Amino acid sequence: MNRLRIIVICSLLCTFAFLALPGCQSVPALRESRAWHGRTPVYATYRFGLLHTELPPGHSIEVVMVTARSVLYRQGHTIEEASVTPEGGRLVALAPSQSTYDKIKITTSFEGGGILMTINVDPAEENRARVVLESILLELGL
Repeated sequence: MNRLRIIVICSLLCTFAFLALPGCQSVPALRESRAWHGRTPVYATYRFGLLHTELPPGHSIEVVMVTARSVLYRQGHTIEEASVTPEGGRLVALAPSQSTYDKIKITTSFEGGGILMTINVDPAEENRARVVLESILLELGL
């Protein structure tokens, strides 16, 4: 009986110690969700805190990244980093001060017939990532 009591007490102490760690954030859910976006429609998968999609042929990476930058700027973001080449692009935008997230990162690369795009909202927020994708697709006419 004493041994069981010690195990229970140790388990409780470990649990409380883990919960008390300062600055810890939860890991994004390990689930995967899929949805169609835009008028075309474009299929997007959200997993491990990242929204992945492949845009249909017809736009260059430069146009997609300029559009993404414009959309985020109009939504009140401050562009912290932006780089674009014909092979890929990266954009980091800081969130407006009243937002529930810190920043949005968008990366693109040319793959096969289309452009692969990844949207990462930090900390992970699936709904916000999907809203950003919808806004970009709308601007691109997709």
